[in-house]
Amino acid sequence: MSDEVLNAAPVVAPAVKITVRPNGPLRVEGPISLVDVNGNEWDLTGKPAISLCRCGMSSKRPFCDGTHGREGFQCDASPIPKEPIALG
Repeated sequence: MSDEVLNAAPVVAPAVKITVRPNGPLRVEGPISLVDVNGNEWDLTGKPAISLCRCGMSSKRPFCDGTHGREGFQCDASPIPKEPIALG
């Protein structure tokens, strides 16, 4: 094996970021592929970010169409703090 291969920096894929919007969709940013139950992939060419429906009311599921706002969808989604672990 050459020294060039041994000293090569590891390739790190860009991270995908998913943001839970208050009372709204999941905003997904980064290099993603979105595949349906049959293995068919949506064409996301030119889309650096997408919003996925979380309320279940969108007419464009799995994508958000803003229906959550018109229908008053409410959902708190924040990480649940972990309980402190008792030592001893």
